[in-house]
Amino acid sequence: MHFCTRLSLVTVFTASLFIVSGEAKANFNVHVKSTNPVVGAKAFDLNLATLTPQEKKLVDKYNSVIDDHLNYNFSITRTVRILVNHYPQHVNQILIAAYQHYPTRIPVINRAVIQVEPALTSDVLTTTHLVAPQAFDETIAQAIDVEPSYIDDIVTTATRLAPEKLNTIVRVAIVSEPRMSETVVKSAAESSPDNFLDAVVSSIKEIPQITKHAFVAVKDFFNFNNAEQKTRPKPEQWNRFIVEAKAQGINREELEWFKEHGYLTEQQIAKVYNNKADK
Repeated sequence: MHFCTRLSLVTVFTASLFIVSGEAKANFNVHVKSTNPVVGAKAFDLNLATLTPQEKKLVDKYNSVIDDHLNYNFSITRTVRILVNHYPQHVNQILIAAYQHYPTRIPVINRAVIQVEPALTSDVLTTTHLVAPQAFDETIAQAIDVEPSYIDDIVTTATRLAPEKLNTIVRVAIVSEPRMSETVVKSAAESSPDNFLDAVVSSIKEIPQITKHAFVAVKDFFNFNNAEQKTRPKPEQWNRFIVEAKAQGINREELEWFKEHGYLTEQQIAKVYNNKADK
């Protein structure tokens, strides 16, 4: 076996980390040719305009490191895991370099990082949203699948990064981990108190099979939170909640708890459940 193939992975990437190619990488905006693209998979466009010169320099260095490892037949996921394990402070730049090599495998690369360093989940979401926003939704699902115990942080971080995508974030989170729906609702409510109930309603509309989980999650959220939460959803938001609850098979009796605790009025419920068959 050739001597170089017996070098430890740490030795290889440490030695190559500070070697920067003088060719196309001198201009960071030049596209790095992707390696072994997946046939039929969509390549995500990368937005690198917001990177600082120092960040660009680090990405260039990690591109060289990844090139070296791929030349020794290491997979991209194995390479990224090792790099992130040794240089967690550079996780953003490592990810971007990996994305450039495999623009069709961004969610897979993200999954590899979360598996080896769950504490870097927020960094993974941030990097994806910044440079590959088209892969953001799938990355949320991947993150929850790998580390469901981080679902609170995942929903909170995702909502902070993309508040306009709250509906999608809630839907993806509940579908990915239905048993933790109450945590999803709680995180969404704390991150976006004015919009979380509409996000739940939207999720129910799009994925009717999560209705029971979502309905119980909303009830549990208000049950375990103080009275201040009552003022958050507006009457029209509650009205949409009632309409969708009925449409998805929630009976009138199941809404009694909300009425008894002052969240709904008899008039609101009666307007939707207006005949004996609705009881």
